[in-house]
Amino acid sequence: MFYDFIIIGGGAVGLFLAKSLKEKWGRNASVLVLERKKEVGGKLCSGLVSEKFFDLLSEDKKKQNLIKDILIERKFNSARIYVEKKFFDFEGRAFAIKRKKLEKILLEESINLGVDVQFSSDVIKIEEKTKFVNIWVKSGKHYQGKILAGCDGAISFTASQINLPRQKKVLLGVTTELPFSVFKDTLDVNFVSLFFSKNFPGFFAWQIPKKDIVEVGVALEPRYKPKQKLERWLKDNFDVIINENSFKAALIPFYPLKKTISKRVFLCGDSAGMIKPYTGGGLIYGFEAAKIAAQTIDFRNPNLEIYEKDWRKILMPDIRIGNFLRKCYYLPSPIKKLGLFALSKLAKISKIDQDRPTTIFKCRSK
Repeated sequence: MFYDFIIIGGGAVGLFLAKSLKEKWGRNASVLVLERKKEVGGKLCSGLVSEKFFDLLSEDKKKQNLIKDILIERKFNSARIYVEKKFFDFEGRAFAIKRKKLEKILLEESINLGVDVQFSSDVIKIEEKTKFVNIWVKSGKHYQGKILAGCDGAISFTASQINLPRQKKVLLGVTTELPFSVFKDTLDVNFVSLFFSKNFPGFFAWQIPKKDIVEVGVALEPRYKPKQKLERWLKDNFDVIINENSFKAALIPFYPLKKTISKRVFLCGDSAGMIKPYTGGGLIYGFEAAKIAAQTIDFRNPNLEIYEKDWRKILMPDIRIGNFLRKCYYLPSPIKKLGLFALSKLAKISKIDQDRPTTIFKCRSK
């Protein structure tokens, strides 16, 4: 079976890319999504997004409001950042959304636009030719496409098959969900809380109140054993012991790959390392890259260099600054406190975009 675009990975970014491609090309291009799971959902994601996320989903304000009604579990106007026992508050609207519901919406919209979505399609071999790409799945089916997109996670099978670079370093995110009662008087549902500590080297733990539960989690390099660190933190601070089966885990890319394209294959989202280094979040940057791909990639005359150039021009300045901020997480606690104190003062006199850390250096009136 032959398609103009084939996308490996039916997560949020893969489905959003499929939707964006069909919106651009309509009936003039065929789009196939291959997803190894039996249904959408299942990926670990805290689902914390900014207002800009809904602008990416739809430019129609009425539709945005409908989507918000479906997706949003809780709204926040501030984040509270702890360094040991000291905390700093930062204003900024954020939303906890239902990640699986998001993927169901994107799946429905993609199918309505004419995207062919095939579940239980575990890709086992990719072969790039001069004029097309061959894809084989475990079931024995064979597909050909003019353009192939890899949206298949931090350790991308697509990248390995096409000899593109692979992530040399990843974070392991581990989460669990707890009832509100566990936190008693210590929980403020108006805040997303981040916790920096010597017990979380190089990153942080978090606490996100949702509709009926509280998500707690930590992301660290695997060598630091994040699950054990999270268990110890919960036991020491809240006197709670978590059932082994209650934890979820996922790999988070560390930084964008040096190259994300070949002649007919490109990477998008986590597979390309398109994340906010200082939070590990990948939805905003992944969706922005998907829009860039839909705008720049012409299956009839592929020149993927344009996509590579454009996404780097738009996203890399903030990713570089975000990476600098993440390196500061390794600093001793007293220095982190001084830095957050200065940043909190700056945030009160200038507008800082939570998705664009470059705005730290651009003073703008509120």
